Amino acid sequence: MLKYLTLMAIIYFFYWLIKQKIRNRKLEQQGIVVEQKGLRPITLMSIVMVVMYGGYMLYFLIFANNA
Repeated sequence: MLKYLTLMAIIYFFYWLIKQKIRNRKLEQQGIVVEQKGLRPITLMSIVMVVMYGGYMLYFLIFANNA
């Protein structure tokens, strides 16, 4: 199940990234300068992936040993 959640997260990430690029290009065509603030999207995605797999590893270590 985790692999499907990961796949959905990656698909949504690329959908959001492409949507942002299109939005930024439209704003640049109108003469509005868009500055990037905060974390880069790929950094945010990597943090989410590490947290997901870290949580899965903890879940596996805690509940697999009890069986």
